[in-house]
Amino acid sequence: MGTDALTVRLENINFRTKEDLTEIIRSVKGFEIMSLAGHCNLLIFEIGRDHESDFRRIKEIKASGEAEEIFLTAPQSDSNLIIRALRAGVKEFFPQPLKRDEVVEALLKILQEEQQEKEQVLTKAAKGKVFTVLGAKGGVGTTTMAVNLATAIAQFEGNPSVALVDMNLISGDVPLFLNMKSVFNWVEVARNISRLDATYLMTILQKHVSGVHVLPAPLMVGEEAGMTPDLIAKVERVLELMRSIFDFVVIDGGQLLGHISTYLIGISDKVMLVTIPSLPGIINVKKLIDAFRDLGYPPENTVVAMNRYNQKSGISIDEVRKMIKKSIRWSIPNDYRSTMNAINTGVPLTKSAMNTDITNKILEIAADLSSGQPAREKEKKSFFGRF
Repeated sequence: MGTDALTVRLENINFRTKEDLTEIIRSVKGFEIMSLAGHCNLLIFEIGRDHESDFRRIKEIKASGEAEEIFLTAPQSDSNLIIRALRAGVKEFFPQPLKRDEVVEALLKILQEEQQEKEQVLTKAAKGKVFTVLGAKGGVGTTTMAVNLATAIAQFEGNPSVALVDMNLISGDVPLFLNMKSVFNWVEVARNISRLDATYLMTILQKHVSGVHVLPAPLMVGEEAGMTPDLIAKVERVLELMRSIFDFVVIDGGQLLGHISTYLIGISDKVMLVTIPSLPGIINVKKLIDAFRDLGYPPENTVVAMNRYNQKSGISIDEVRKMIKKSIRWSIPNDYRSTMNAINTGVPLTKSAMNTDITNKILEIAADLSSGQPAREKEKKSFFGRF
C-alpha cells in the first residue's frame, strides 16, 4: 500500500467482526490497516457491555488526537446508544451484523473528504488575488478603473499573469475599452461547463496585446443569460478556475446586482468602490459600506476610490471621509481628455497617456493592491512585443 493510504486501526473488536472489517477495508483502495497502536486516520471501535468504560475511552481518544475520525460498531444497538455516539463526535455507527455496503460507503466518504481537503489546500496555496471593482452608481468610471488596473498590473516586474472579467450585467464594455471584438463570453463558457478545465478556458479567453486575458460579458442579458441559480453556480466554478490559473483576476462588477455581486464580494481579496465627488455617489458609497458590513465582509478589504476629483469639486476628501465614516484610499484626478481618448481609441492610459497625473495614479493604485513594482524601462516589453 502506498504512503498516501489512510491508516485504520481496529480496537476492542470481537473476532468475527474483526475478520469482516479486515476483509472489507482491504477491498477498498486507499486504506491500510495498522497492526500497532499509534495515531491513525480512522479508528473503528466496538462498544461492548460496559458502555461507560468504552465511552470514556472514546473521549480519551478524541482528546489526545489519537484518531482523526472514529467509527463505532456494537452487537446491539438502540436509539440511546446511537445518540450518545453522535454526541461523542463519532462519524459513523454500524450495528452488527455488519452490512458490507454501509461500511464501504462510509469508507469511500472518508476518502472523498480527504481528497477534498487536499484539493482545498492546494487550491488555497495556488490561488491568485481577486480584485473586484464596483461602482457606487452608474457612470462613475468603474470600467475605466478595472481595465486600466488590469493592464497596469500586467506590465509590472515579473510579468504577472492577469485576467480581466467583465461581470457588468448592465453595460459590459470591457472589449470596447480595449479595442477587442467579443468572441466568447462567460455565459457561453458556463453552457459548456462539462468541458471546463485550464486548457479549455485558455482557448476561450481573449489575450489583449497588453498580456491581459479577457473574459467578456454577454452582449445582452436576456432570458437565456439571466442570472439563474444554476448559471451563478457555473460562473462561480469558472472564476475559481481562473483564480487558480492567474496571479491576479480583476473583475469589473459594474453596479451591484443580486446574488452574483454578493458572491464576487465574498471571493475578493479587495473590493474597490468607485465614486465621484457628487452627493448621490457619496450617499450610495455609504449604503454599500454598510451593506458589506452586514454581509460580514471584512471592512479592511473594502477600499474607496474617488474618481474625477479636483480641488474645485465642491466637496473635499475630508468631508467625504466624515460622511461615509471611512477613509478615501485614493483620489484620481479628473482628466477628461486623456480618459476619453483612451476609451475612444481602445488604448489603456498606460500607453495612451504616459506620464500624466491620472496614469501615475493608476500605477500607484495597481502597485498598492498587487504589491508589485513597475518594470524598469529596459525590462519593459511593448504591448506588441508581448502579444
